[in-house]
Amino acid sequence: MVTAGMRRYRNRTQLQATLIGPRGSDLLDLDTLFPDAAPKARVRLELGFGHGEFISALAKAHPEDRLIGVEQDDLRVTKTAHRCIKDGVANVRLFAGEAHGFVRFRLRPASIHRIYVLFPDPWPKLGHRRRRLLTRSVLLDLSHAAAPGCRLVMASDTHEYVFQCLSNLSTLGGLWRNLYQPAGYRIDIPTRFPTLFERHKKAEGCRIAYLSMERTDAPPPPRAPWPVRPGPQPAGQRTL
Repeated sequence: MVTAGMRRYRNRTQLQATLIGPRGSDLLDLDTLFPDAAPKARVRLELGFGHGEFISALAKAHPEDRLIGVEQDDLRVTKTAHRCIKDGVANVRLFAGEAHGFVRFRLRPASIHRIYVLFPDPWPKLGHRRRRLLTRSVLLDLSHAAAPGCRLVMASDTHEYVFQCLSNLSTLGGLWRNLYQPAGYRIDIPTRFPTLFERHKKAEGCRIAYLSMERTDAPPPPRAPWPVRPGPQPAGQRTL
């Protein structure tokens, strides 16, 4: 269901479109995406940016960095572009699409310096948990895209999901260093740019769990082949 407030984002302005990256499965050319950025500027990635509060505030705080956001909902992509323009930031490029395919096919190896996955859909029912984003396969693909020293930050009010993510990361031996020792996670720490969902959950009295991991310089292992989707596809073409 599309709310009345979101209907206005069905039509995208030319100015909003300047912050929205092209669809497809080609590797990103960061110099083309960010022509005004320094060649070695850090790249920050947010998977599932929702209504855009976090990525816009982060971009404003770090104008020297390049920020990439991926979101499934096309209306939210336009809304976040609107928010970024309103906040006066231009160092953001937003993409509509499925996050795992984006990570696998569009990010170059060792190109990302910060990764944020904040309050991903928890799919709390046992039969639905296979739909969660932070599977071992996705985390392995992120390990390929992450540069040595890259920080991975995850937050959720569903603590079981946080522990599942931590367990999946532990199977990628030597690739990630846990920065929240000795417990491996933190509860209700102060955050610099809280999202709308985070504020709502804290107002409800929910406790928030956080992970912070750092990519080591260990080479990642090979990945399993990308699953072939049913139905005819042109030779060599991937569907994202």
